[in-house]
Amino acid sequence: MNSYILLFAESFISIAVSLTVLQVLSRPLVNVLGRICPDEEAAVFWLSYAKVMLIIAPLLLVLTINIVAQFSDPMNSLRLALMAALGGLLIGLHSLGKRLGHFITTPQQPEDAS
Repeated sequence: MNSYILLFAESFISIAVSLTVLQVLSRPLVNVLGRICPDEEAAVFWLSYAKVMLIIAPLLLVLTINIVAQFSDPMNSLRLALMAALGGLLIGLHSLGKRLGHFITTPQQPEDAS
């Protein structure tokens, strides 16, 4: 397989996976950001920031792994690209969740009177 086509396919896999995750998370994320941000401009900025980071992080990991690991079978390269993209999303979502978790409070349980 041509190396340019393989690079395009790996990049496409990463971006497609990222866009799918962003499609699922966009509405809940904008709701959370609307509650915790002081104004709408701040919420829009942080939503845009999260979207960019959740596209760049997996793509960067895929391109880095592509330099390190060279396979003779293109299917192994595509499989590794998918794993790297999912790993990048996992890292990005973990850091986003950790950051947003500081602003979410859990309701206090009423103490038992007995």
